[in-house]
Amino acid sequence: MKKIVVSQRLILNQDYHEVREALDIQWGLLFEQLDFLPIILPYEYSFEKYFNSMQIDGIVLTGGNDLSSLNYSKESKKRDIFEKKLVKYGITNNIPILGICRGMQIISEYFGSDFESVANQVNTRNELKINNESKYYNRLMKISNVNSFHNYCIKNISEELLVSATDFNGIIKAIEHKKYNIFGQMWHSEREEPFSNDELNLIKEFFNDQ
Repeated sequence: MKKIVVSQRLILNQDYHEVREALDIQWGLLFEQLDFLPIILPYEYSFEKYFNSMQIDGIVLTGGNDLSSLNYSKESKKRDIFEKKLVKYGITNNIPILGICRGMQIISEYFGSDFESVANQVNTRNELKINNESKYYNRLMKISNVNSFHNYCIKNISEELLVSATDFNGIIKAIEHKKYNIFGQMWHSEREEPFSNDELNLIKEFFNDQ
């Protein structure tokens, strides 16, 4: 069974003056369907210990929290630093990295992309236009449309990254690294009810084919 480490969102609880780590309950169900073992990473613990003590097969950077460069908060900044360290570790150790929504954005920013605000991309759906140069072209072509829950999109993409898919208005919806085992998607596969088999197969293929 694949062991996949998973990042969490950070939530400031004003009533108790504490910062909480959180993960949508749907992620557990999604990993059950994928037949992967999720390993949830706490922020105040050296994540390297997980990699040193067991065979980790992949990294998932989940959604929630804007990038601090787009909508600043201490929680977003802390998460940015943590996840960029994870990206660097994954690259150095050849561990596949999958980014979901914010996860795709942190990957994009890591490699030097920049962003702009975008309207009408929250709680809507988009048809995908697939780049035939994508290594995931065959899988992406089977995904007819996807959900959307984001207020920012990539404006200028790093030359190290390839646009895997856009919507039909040109908004970037998926990316991949031209060299490393890194893929990002702006849609939330965990929010589909029921889960999309085609989206599950894309995730399985990404981690199984590395």
